[in-house]
Amino acid sequence: MPIFKRRRRNAADADPIGAFWSWWSATGAATLADAVARRQPADANGELNERVARIHPDLEWELGPGLSSEHVLIITAAGNPVQRAVARRWLRAAPPSDQVWEYADLRRPGPAVTIQFDGLPPVATDESVVSIEPDSASVHVGVHHPVFASLSVDAQRRVTFLILDLVLGEEMVETWVGAIDTLPAPPDDAVPIESLLPAVAGFAAEHTLEDGSPAWKMLEGTRDGQRVIATAEYPLRSIRRPHLDTHVAVSIHYPVVRDDGLPESEMLDELRAFEDHLTDRLGGSGNLLAHETSAGTRVLHYYTDGTTPADAQLQAATTGWPHGKVTLTVTPDPAWHNVAHLAG
Repeated sequence: MPIFKRRRRNAADADPIGAFWSWWSATGAATLADAVARRQPADANGELNERVARIHPDLEWELGPGLSSEHVLIITAAGNPVQRAVARRWLRAAPPSDQVWEYADLRRPGPAVTIQFDGLPPVATDESVVSIEPDSASVHVGVHHPVFASLSVDAQRRVTFLILDLVLGEEMVETWVGAIDTLPAPPDDAVPIESLLPAVAGFAAEHTLEDGSPAWKMLEGTRDGQRVIATAEYPLRSIRRPHLDTHVAVSIHYPVVRDDGLPESEMLDELRAFEDHLTDRLGGSGNLLAHETSAGTRVLHYYTDGTTPADAQLQAATTGWPHGKVTLTVTPDPAWHNVAHLAG
């Protein structure tokens, strides 16, 4: 008789996201909607806390008015790129929105509110003032609020980031805002916080294609004395597709003919055709976000959903290249650190 037995995993342990939505469809949605209608949402907080924590203990949740439904349930990684993929997978498994509930994994921009948490004094977001300084790549923002004088430095920073998330929404903050400063005194160029959303939205529109998709930019430099040409999606930010948490670098070697190590025109056409072949094999499991070419090697930077066999699909598709070795390097990288040098 064996001394030890393998502990069986229940359904919630094996698939906490699936278990969450099963509970939500059965009783959770109706229970929470009833609690909100009675203005007693705390009555349902305990079980919701537990269900969310089973998905990941670092996720946060909040309720609010929906855009097309009465309520929205938001489960967010709260700025932690490591957990964004989990939150996005939760959202991708959600049922269709209905009249009562819709779902999101990022905080949305909204009207002025009063923040109160962790025993801090109330913070009315519309009492904030900001400095706005755009450059070629992002918008740098400084935030001042009168309550900062009574808060610790850490609390000031927490309030600053929460104000920006509430005014701009998490996606806009992470995508378009560069440096964020917490200002103990109003800056000389202070403007009301209401000016921030149109300023950042206007900057984003100038740097986005007409259909709303990301633009691409070309970069050029040298590495070890060799010329490097690169193109990359702009802006290169993981928050746009947080479920793509795995970096797959495909290195394609080609014969060098030119003195600068770059491919001549016919070889470039073949490299592009091979790139299209690889990308087609991915389907919806990943995206090509950048490539670099130098000294006889072209590196394609793919990001894929780590819960899918996307890396194996890419590996299987590389066998048709006739001009040299093709290698794959697969790395978990939810924050997209491996392409940070191309992010601008």
